[in-house]
Amino acid sequence: MSRPATSTRFVPALCRAAGLAGLMAASLLAGPARAQDQDGSFNLINRSNRVIERLYASPTDTADWGENRLAGGRTLANEGNLAVRMAPDGGCRTDLRIAFAGGMVEERRDIDTCLDRDVVIGTPARTGAQRAGREDGQAGDPSFNLINEAASPIHEFYASPTNEDDWGDDRLGGGTVRARGRRAIRLPGGHCRFDLRVVWEDGRAEERRDVNLCEIQDLSFR
Repeated sequence: MSRPATSTRFVPALCRAAGLAGLMAASLLAGPARAQDQDGSFNLINRSNRVIERLYASPTDTADWGENRLAGGRTLANEGNLAVRMAPDGGCRTDLRIAFAGGMVEERRDIDTCLDRDVVIGTPARTGAQRAGREDGQAGDPSFNLINEAASPIHEFYASPTNEDDWGDDRLGGGTVRARGRRAIRLPGGHCRFDLRVVWEDGRAEERRDVNLCEIQDLSFR
C-alpha cells in the first residue's frame, strides 16, 4: 500500500505554529538580557577623606530616597567601598544622597550606573562619558551666571571639564554668592561640557555632571 500524501492545507498552520514557538523562545531569551541591562547596581568607592554615615540611592524617577543603605550603625570609611544593589528593573539613572560625619550632606543626580559601575565619591563623576570614549567636540564660550536660589550663601563652586579627573580650584576664589544672589562665572573657551560642584555655607553640597555650559546663560542651584 502506498504512503498517504500529507495534506497541503495543514502546512500553513504548521508554519504559523513553528513561527509562534520561535518568537516565544526568542522573547524568553531576550527578557533576562534586557532586565540585566537595566540593573543599575553599582560599587560605591569613598575617596572623600571623610567618613560616610548615611547613604541613599534611588532611581531618578522615584520621589522617595528609600532606606539608608548604611543602616544598623554601619559607616563607610575613606578608601572603603560598598556594593549597592538596586532593583533589577529599576533602570540605569540613579540619584545619590550622602551624609558625612560632621553633618555635611552631598547629592549626586542622574548618574548612569549601568555605564559607571564604580561611582567614586571625592572626584568628578564621569557618568559614562569618558568610559564610553565620548569626547567634547564642541568649542565655544562656557561662561555663565551662577544663580543661588537657596537660603544659604554658596561658599565654594567648582567647574571641571568632563574629560578631567580633578575638580581644580574653587571658582569663587574664596568669595561667596549670597542667598538669592548671582555671580558671573568666567571660564576659558575650548570646552563646553563640565562637571559642576556647589558647596553651601551650611555644609550642603550638590553635583551636576556633563552640563553643556555653551548652551546656558543662567544656571540656578537651590
